[in-house]
Amino acid sequence: MEKIEIQLQIQLQIQRWLSRKTTSESVRQVTGLPIALSSDTGLIRSENQDRLVLLRAQVTNDKSFIVGVLCDGMGGMVDGEGCAELAVSFFIASCIANRQMGLKERLLNAANSANSAIYEKYHGDGGATLSAFIMDNDKQIEVVNVGDSRIYLETDKGFEQITTDDTIAGQLKNNSYISEVSGLLQYIGIGPSLEPHFIELPPIDSISKLLMTSDGAHYIAHETLRRLVQPSLPASKIIKRLTNVAKWCGGHDNASALLITDLHSLFSKHEEVHTGTVEIWDPFGDVQFVGIEKSLHKKPTIISNASVGDASGMGLPAISPAKPLLDNKNNSKNANSSTVDVKKKRRSNKNETTSEKLNLRIDFDE
Repeated sequence: MEKIEIQLQIQLQIQRWLSRKTTSESVRQVTGLPIALSSDTGLIRSENQDRLVLLRAQVTNDKSFIVGVLCDGMGGMVDGEGCAELAVSFFIASCIANRQMGLKERLLNAANSANSAIYEKYHGDGGATLSAFIMDNDKQIEVVNVGDSRIYLETDKGFEQITTDDTIAGQLKNNSYISEVSGLLQYIGIGPSLEPHFIELPPIDSISKLLMTSDGAHYIAHETLRRLVQPSLPASKIIKRLTNVAKWCGGHDNASALLITDLHSLFSKHEEVHTGTVEIWDPFGDVQFVGIEKSLHKKPTIISNASVGDASGMGLPAISPAKPLLDNKNNSKNANSSTVDVKKKRRSNKNETTSEKLNLRIDFDE
């Protein structure tokens, strides 16, 4: 029961963060990683119903994983924006809570968790697409897809779409006469009939680039998309060009993308590894949670509505927008960044009360 409660608390905090006010467009290079995220409302839509998140978790000194998830709220249905936020937050919370599962099982649980949450709230009248990947430092990788968001890979065999759209046109690729038929065959929030798609991937060492897109970004011709992704440039420059081209071609829908340009360097060792650290990025900002070593504390402590944790785990704060990142020139006016160093907080707030209930705690100790 405690695990479920913790998972729901994590989900709620992430959902609140995703619902914050942002700008109409942003491109964000993840510091220290060959990954960039972007999102653009486009020229036609009045709101952005895409939600795109990257998660990196350091479980132990020698165990870590990365998750990317993109959800596009269903146009023409109830509360597309809210459905996308709900889907992403439940998906990410499930991946964290079930970190001891195998990668494929973890993705399946996360997709089902997101589907159940939306179905329970909207009863099939609201939904979102879902494209996601997970990889770990053992060089394992798995992907899952529902709807018409996509994942592409660049390998020595070329650049190809590895997911299949949940549309009639997508399922019957050689039948051009039905290419204009709209509507999804399934989506996150459809209910018990959901059947997420898993794709067999080549070894991670053979993958040079991974691209994840919403339909507002990949509606341009495949050859144009390939030429945009092909150059050896920083990830942020590539997806900036991609979203600009999508906009120049009409910008009829929200365009979001995540690009990894060097999968081999994702799990290189850092000088200092904080066990229990969780970092989350979207195109507009980031949140970081820094773990506490067991020896540093003995009792739960509440600091500014944030739990430092106890002798068996780490604490995560309530998430709220803070000052923009000063080292990101492209997003210095746009980014909502929240970084909490609970070690410093604990030293400066050692007289705070410890009688309050823990706000949020994750035990990453295995």
